[in-house]
Amino acid sequence: MKKIKDFGYNERLFSSGLRSRLHYARYELLKSWLAELNCATKRVLELGCFDGKAINFLPTPPEYYLGFDANWEGGLSIAREKWKDNINYVFRECTVPEQMDVGEERFDVSICMETLEHLPPETVSSYLGKLANSTENYLFVTIPNETGPFFFVKHLIKAMVGDTQKYELSELFHQTIGNTERVERDQHKGFNYKNMVQEISNHFEIQKVSGYPLTLLPPGMNYGIGIIAKKRHKPGGFQA
Repeated sequence: MKKIKDFGYNERLFSSGLRSRLHYARYELLKSWLAELNCATKRVLELGCFDGKAINFLPTPPEYYLGFDANWEGGLSIAREKWKDNINYVFRECTVPEQMDVGEERFDVSICMETLEHLPPETVSSYLGKLANSTENYLFVTIPNETGPFFFVKHLIKAMVGDTQKYELSELFHQTIGNTERVERDQHKGFNYKNMVQEISNHFEIQKVSGYPLTLLPPGMNYGIGIIAKKRHKPGGFQA
C-alpha cells in the first residue's frame, strides 16, 4: 500500500474524504468573500496557481487570468491542458520573485492560497510587493494554521500516514505553543500565521482575518486562516 505522499497533489488533497473537504474549504471561502464584497474579477492574478483551480470559484469567468507557480508536481502542465481553449488564461513558471514580471498590467484582484508558507522567508516581502503593485482592489490569501492544539492533532494524524515534516521533540513543543522562533523554518515547519498577517500588512490594509472551515470559531482554533487585504492608500500596519 502506498503512503499518501507517493500520490500526486490533486489525488492527495482533493480526491475524497475529510482531507478533500478541508482543502476545498479555502476555495469556498474565496467564493463567499468575493460574493460578499461584490468586487470585479475581470482581471485576476494568482500566485501559487497550480492547475488554476481557483478560476472555478470566481463569480464569473475572468476576461484575463495570469497564474504563477513553481510547477511542483507538474501543476502548470495540468493547467495549460485544462484551460487550453482560453487564450486569455496564462500560466507561467515562477521560482524567484524576479520571475513574477507583469510589467504595467493591473488586476482587479489577486489570489494567493496555501503558498506563502512554502516560500523562502527572505523572498516573501518581494512577492507581496509585486502583488501590491499589480492589484487594484483586493488580495485574498489563505495560509495554514501551524500552531496550537489544532496543529498538534493535525501533526499526529499526518505522522500516522507518513505525510508530515520531521520535528525534534522540543520543536514540536514550541510549535504547538506558538513559540515558532525556536523552530527551524522549513515550509510549514516553524510557520506562524500571525507573523504572515503582519508581513502582509506591510503592503496592504488588512480587512479581515478569519479561520476556516469553521468561520465562527477564532482563527487559532481552525484548520486554516483566510485573509482579505486591500490595496494600501496610506502607510500603516496591522497588529496581529
